[in-house]
Amino acid sequence: MQVLRTFFFLLVLGNLLLFVWDQGYFGKAGSGGESERLSAQIDPDRVRIAGKGAPPAAALEPSREVCRALTGLEREAADKLAALLSGREAQLRIEQRPHLGPQSWWLHIPPSANGAQAEKKAAELTRLGVKDFFIVRESGPNQYAISLGLYKSEESAKAYLDVLQKKKVKSARIQVREAAGDKIVVEVRGNAEQLAKAMADLPPEFASVPKAECAAAKP
Repeated sequence: MQVLRTFFFLLVLGNLLLFVWDQGYFGKAGSGGESERLSAQIDPDRVRIAGKGAPPAAALEPSREVCRALTGLEREAADKLAALLSGREAQLRIEQRPHLGPQSWWLHIPPSANGAQAEKKAAELTRLGVKDFFIVRESGPNQYAISLGLYKSEESAKAYLDVLQKKKVKSARIQVREAAGDKIVVEVRGNAEQLAKAMADLPPEFASVPKAECAAAKP
């Protein structure tokens, strides 16, 4: 009986020693030793997620197109200017168009919804002592307007408008009618850097050319 107890005790002790040795507590490097596991642990303070906290790369915005227009040019001068600017910066969009100037000033009462309403307004004008007018009957945006006169100068149109207002005609308006003249407008479109490069130090003949508003860009 004593022999069995001794044998059992030695067996347990042997297993315990084997376990301790396997865990590396005797200083031997083992594949699963505690010291090796501790040294192999990841330091959480050193973990970094790539790109975290870094500012996003700046998005490249497309260059905004700007426009410059030079007006009042003769045809030959406009062609010369267009060739000069194109030679300085090939990426520019250069267009030429006729310069529109006022040809006449139209004094009128804006269009009515239909002929009957236009006739009613005409009768009211007659009652107020206005005689020189007619109803526009041709199809178009001015159909059923009442024309009160076409003038070659703005001053003349305003003078007669004052006369009508004194007669209590309150709905009369002046509209400028433009027509293409002999002069040319040169429009130059591109980004700001391209325009600055092309427009810098123009020859004296173009340095004092009047500036104008660009027309709406074509889609």
